Amino acid sequence: GLGEVIGARGVRAKPYLPQICGVIKWRLNNKAAAVRQQASDLIARVAPVMAECGEEQLMGHLGVVIFENLGEEYPEVLGSHLGALKAIVNVIGMSSMTPPIRDLLPRLTPILRNRHEKVQGACIELVGRIADRGAEHVPAREWMRISFDLLDMLRAHRKSIRAATVSTFGYIAKAIGPQDVLVTLLNNLKVQERQNRVCTTVAIAIVAETCSPFTVLPALMNEYRTPEINVKNGVLKSLSFLFEYVGEVAKDYIYAVTPLLEDALIDRDHVHRQTAASVISHMALGVHGLGCEDALTHFLNYIFPNIYETSPHLINSMLSALESLRVSLGPGPMMGYLIAGLFHPARKVRTTYWRIYNACYVGSAGSMVAFFPELEDQEAPEESEADALMGGLVGQGGNTYRRAELDLFI
Repeated sequence: GLGEVIGARGVRAKPYLPQICGVIKWRLNNKAAAVRQQASDLIARVAPVMAECGEEQLMGHLGVVIFENLGEEYPEVLGSHLGALKAIVNVIGMSSMTPPIRDLLPRLTPILRNRHEKVQGACIELVGRIADRGAEHVPAREWMRISFDLLDMLRAHRKSIRAATVSTFGYIAKAIGPQDVLVTLLNNLKVQERQNRVCTTVAIAIVAETCSPFTVLPALMNEYRTPEINVKNGVLKSLSFLFEYVGEVAKDYIYAVTPLLEDALIDRDHVHRQTAASVISHMALGVHGLGCEDALTHFLNYIFPNIYETSPHLINSMLSALESLRVSLGPGPMMGYLIAGLFHPARKVRTTYWRIYNACYVGSAGSMVAFFPELEDQEAPEESEADALMGGLVGQGGNTYRRAELDLFI
């Protein structure tokens, strides 16, 4: 309630701020944990108003008081302390923060190992904010130490903590260069836990996005040579996220990764083929209209034999890749592949082909008209006397299935 009132008063709250801060400081030393927690929560709420009123000195003083209380034993209270510090850092800026960032960050490193969700969430958000805006205040060695500690955060149950951790890897890579961070992440692909590996692949993709893909791709493709299923899969998943994030930048890298994707698409392990298909799906949408049709047609030749797969995840991935290739290549080449199987004697074959054809029809029905096969005229059957009396057979008086104007136009 007090936070709302102060927020509503804005600049007019300036005369009351010293008194409120005095009460907050007194309550931060209270014996009851709930009182200390509320005091920190109030700081987080009034920090923007204090900045508006120009009370930087007062905020800096509160920052020092909270910094001294980071040894708090109750995790709920410690989480609120970190939230208050984040609010102060947000409004006061990195350079004028007291205590200085170079002293604050080493104090946060041990807190990263705390297993409590509230502490983890608040701490990773604060570290991420510092990495984003004030990385130059901290030596590179300290950032490397933090990136090792961050790997454990990828095991967190709460998705928001994992997402914040992954973003922080991107900020750290931007600050100290991608190489060291990448080595740490690539080693983490060897762990058994799937959730940890998936988060690592997202982190690699974000590092590639922030530092340009050419800094990451060579190491990533080299790692694919490791004869271990988890690592290979992790590399393919990283490429999938990478091409999803970078969009049309993929045109510079599509030929570089072609051999790797070829290898993945002919692998016996269906998970490899599935992940490679999702890479191609994102890549094809990214390079639409940028003149990479030769590579995409090459991928289409590798993807098409997989249309009879029965694993639901795999077939969805393949159909998604075919849809993306249809967008980039146009329906013409797709029709060339499909015509052969639409009227196949075996029902299972027909079903698969019609499923792909229907998806093409929904996506680009108008463009497909030009690519339907031409039908030759059939010889007109002889008319019986009864037909002659009825005015001849309807539409069979020399049935012209030609599309002369369209042929000329093409």
